[in-house]
Amino acid sequence: MIRSVSLAAALLIAAVVPVWAQPAPPPSGTALTLSTHADKTLPRDQLEAELRVDAMDADAVRVQADVNRGMAAALAHAKTVAGVTVETTGYSVYEERDAKGNPTRWHGSQALRVKSGDFAALLNLVGTLQGQGLALSSLTAELSPAAAKAAQDELTDIALKDIRARAGRIAAALGTHVERYAELRVGNASVPPVPVRFMAAAAPASSSMPPPVAATGDATVSVNVDATVLLAPVR
Repeated sequence: MIRSVSLAAALLIAAVVPVWAQPAPPPSGTALTLSTHADKTLPRDQLEAELRVDAMDADAVRVQADVNRGMAAALAHAKTVAGVTVETTGYSVYEERDAKGNPTRWHGSQALRVKSGDFAALLNLVGTLQGQGLALSSLTAELSPAAAKAAQDELTDIALKDIRARAGRIAAALGTHVERYAELRVGNASVPPVPVRFMAAAAPASSSMPPPVAATGDATVSVNVDATVLLAPVR
């Protein structure tokens, strides 16, 4: 009795395994590959400036004390300006030597980065910090994350509607219909910041530091979509 059950089970497995081992049939119909993109031009709505406190002296302790003092004052003032985000970045100290390798003096530096969508507030802050002795290293304009995300969502909808419309038109022209979308790739919008050419405004009669002047320009946001569409005969 046990032998007959085992033999029956073996026959059942032998009958089932070939069915499992059969490869899936290839998709029927025509594969159509489409690509499209949508773009939009927007004004850059955010400015970022990087300034630095520099100090030089024969004594490393005095150099670092000057850097720390200057940055503490700059940071305290920057934090009082509404709508501006503030962060400190790299801090470096190094020794300068002459051609014979003898030490001559020490250099120290620390950077302060400020960012805002309020151009007037940020530029006035930069001017004030320059008046305190900080040097402006860079000024860049970019799209804020919120503006870039909103544009990306809008352009994605436009591109997908274009893919769908083109697929439908081509299918109709071939006497077929869209069976399904086999593959879809949607790119992310990437809008890198650009340097702003800045210049000091004409100096007023007073000794106060005028703020820099900036023209941020526009940015183009673009989204690419690639799709593989399976077309099948109309039944």
